Amino acid sequence: MKTILLAAMVASVAAVSGAQADDGHRCPAVPVDRWMNEQQIRERATALGLQVRKVKIDDGCYEVKARNRDGRWQEIRFHPETGEQVSVEDDD
Repeated sequence: MKTILLAAMVASVAAVSGAQADDGHRCPAVPVDRWMNEQQIRERATALGLQVRKVKIDDGCYEVKARNRDGRWQEIRFHPETGEQVSVEDDD
């Protein structure tokens, strides 16, 4: 019985940890010396057709507030080392 209870607790902790890691809003820990600089992130966003208003760091990602081609405001998170998009949220 104790073994089953312990296995269930370990499985639930693993499931919660996995859900937090995959929430689409966090970037993996990357040493700051390997980060792209803010200008490179701005250029990456502009190349995607975004009009950048603001760039900040949040949860280990670059967060860009920008207007898209349709005129809607969005918050786009970029991986700090690769510049890949991590998530996109409409900011209505």
